[in-house]
Amino acid sequence: MTTNPYWTEDGKAKNLALLTSTERLEMLETLRTTEAQEWLRRYAIIKKMSGQPNAQHWWESVKADIERKRGKDGLNTLIAEMNRVKNEIRS
Repeated sequence: MTTNPYWTEDGKAKNLALLTSTERLEMLETLRTTEAQEWLRRYAIIKKMSGQPNAQHWWESVKADIERKRGKDGLNTLIAEMNRVKNEIRS
């Protein structure tokens, strides 16, 4: 994974208002992808440690929490990104 240059340039990382709309969109996309990768990693760890049924139960409770906090659209966005990342890894 590459480092986003917009996070490391002096001034820009400290003030998001200095970013262009394109830069903000790129940052948002990076954050979404990173979050999807993190949930996939966590699920794999729990599946390995506790087995598929426990991991599935854990994931259902996480999804319920996310839906409560972000709404159905937020949950659907995360799941779509997770599926995209999974498909990208497989290919």
